[in-house]
Order: sequence, then C-alpha cells, then structure tokens
Amino acid sequence: MATPRWSGLLKAYENFERLIVIALLAMLMSVVLWATVALAIAIGSSLIARLTAGVTVDRSPLADVTSRMHILHDVFGAFLLILIGLELMKTVVMYLSNHEMHVEVVFTVAMIAIARHAIDLDLKEMAGVEMLGMAALVITLSVAYYLFRRTALLGPPFPGGAKPKD
Repeated sequence: MATPRWSGLLKAYENFERLIVIALLAMLMSVVLWATVALAIAIGSSLIARLTAGVTVDRSPLADVTSRMHILHDVFGAFLLILIGLELMKTVVMYLSNHEMHVEVVFTVAMIAIARHAIDLDLKEMAGVEMLGMAALVITLSVAYYLFRRTALLGPPFPGGAKPKD
C-alpha cells in the first residue's frame, strides 16, 4: 500500500501518464492518417497517370510516397522509446507503492525495447547471424513471458505457497 508520503506524487504520476498516453495516441493517429492519405493519393495518381494514354510520367507518385515512408520508422521508433520510458516509470511507481518489482512490467519493457530495435534495423545491411540472434531473442522472450503468464494464472503450486514435507 502506498504511504501517505508518496500519495501526492503517485497521483501526479497517474495524471502525467494519462496525459502522455492521450498525447501519444493523438499523434499516432495523425501520423497513421497522414501516411494512409498520402499512400491513397499516390496510388490514385499513379493509376490515373498509367491509365491516361498520352501522359508520360517521369517518376511515379507511388515511388515518391514510398521513398518518404522511412520517416515512419523514425516516428514509430520514437513512440516506442517513449513507451519504454513510461513502463520504466511504472516500475518505479509500483516499487514506491508496494515495495515490490513486477516481473510482467520488466517483460513488457524488454519486449517494447526489442520491437523498437527491430524497427530500427536495416535488414538489407544485417548479417544472417544477427538476424538469427534477434529471432532467438524474440522467441526466448516470448516463451519466457508465456511461461510467466501461465504460471501466474495457475497460482502457487501448493496452497499458501507452502512446500511439501519430505
């Protein structure tokens, strides 16, 4: 239980987190909308240019848009970095309020960090061994999280957490 000494700070954190999440959601919605509209316009322009018999197109509008889509990698990476910060703050808040670390939050931070790293990777430049290592890391973390959740849902193996007598 949170001590009265930290209750004001914890309430401020809750409001701060809510504000950040709403701001991130609004920004992410606008980025996805921008990318969708730009892609739709490019597809439409490209189709019209190709269907118009006498028009020669130097560069396809679709190629222009797809060449700018690398911006999404940077934007999504930044969003994930902010989410990592929020999850780390949540870990500190849980420790302040309950004096315990939650393994699930640590798993969440690790999975977000791996997702961010995967977005940042240039797969054309990456060696095969590095890809295998990244795949092994993702699979290992996923299996560990699954086993943790499965164990948490089943509860302690013995009533009250007591161990059997020999």
